[in-house]
Amino acid sequence: MIISDRGPSNWSECKRAAATLFILLFTPVLAGAQFIGAWAKTRIEIKAAHKAAEALANPNVTTKERLRVEQIYYQLVRDNPQSVPAQNALAAFLWKSGKAEAAVEHWRTAQRLEPENGEAANSLGGAYLRIGRVREAAEQFLLAVRSESNNPDYHFDLANVEFILRGDLTAAWKIDSAELLQRALFQFREASRLAPTDLEFARAYAETFYGIPNPDWKEAQVAWQHYLELSTNRNFAYLQLARVSLKRHNKGEALSFLDKILDSSYSEVKEKLRKQAEAL
Repeated sequence: MIISDRGPSNWSECKRAAATLFILLFTPVLAGAQFIGAWAKTRIEIKAAHKAAEALANPNVTTKERLRVEQIYYQLVRDNPQSVPAQNALAAFLWKSGKAEAAVEHWRTAQRLEPENGEAANSLGGAYLRIGRVREAAEQFLLAVRSESNNPDYHFDLANVEFILRGDLTAAWKIDSAELLQRALFQFREASRLAPTDLEFARAYAETFYGIPNPDWKEAQVAWQHYLELSTNRNFAYLQLARVSLKRHNKGEALSFLDKILDSSYSEVKEKLRKQAEAL
């Protein structure tokens, strides 16, 4: 009797416990599914806005049509005010439309919503750079790299600012020029490593060795060899490899690279480097 009396009660409790466990287990999944659904819907809406914007490339587009597309982007943000991709999409459209102030505000909104969003940070970096706020631009580019370290464009943008505008940053960051140049070299190297088929990144990395104190010329040669593999301008690449060989005091290698330069437009500099090689 004891067993039979307690059986139904235990079974009822087990059913309640199972139901509770089901809710606990599947509520996050359902909530996650709702979030994914909302995210996917937003992405579709962003793609639709971008598709509408493509028509604006036509030079015959009217002002009214431009405003209609702009309103599509604004509606996107009104429907999804907490969406960082939506804020970034509107900001990018406004920037391309020449509405820089409004664009910056929406990138700032995106950054408030997601402080470590790489796209917002990198875009703000570019915007600040345009208006001469070098330190803030560099800090945004640095944030973008830290947020999305696998994005080669972010490394490239940061490297350019650190290299070209180092005069502004050495004072702002209280760092000496040599260290800043090394940092720029590292960022160019990362950009090229992450996008190994990008010719611009490869050249920027290789050329940076000429601008830093006490460069590693062996590393520079590897960089120029990589550029040679990508470039159709092989004469230029051979010229740089000859220069680097001279820096390494390798006479035979320098002369070998010079012999491969067949373009007559390089004749003058080729002969100058040949004389330097013969003097080794």
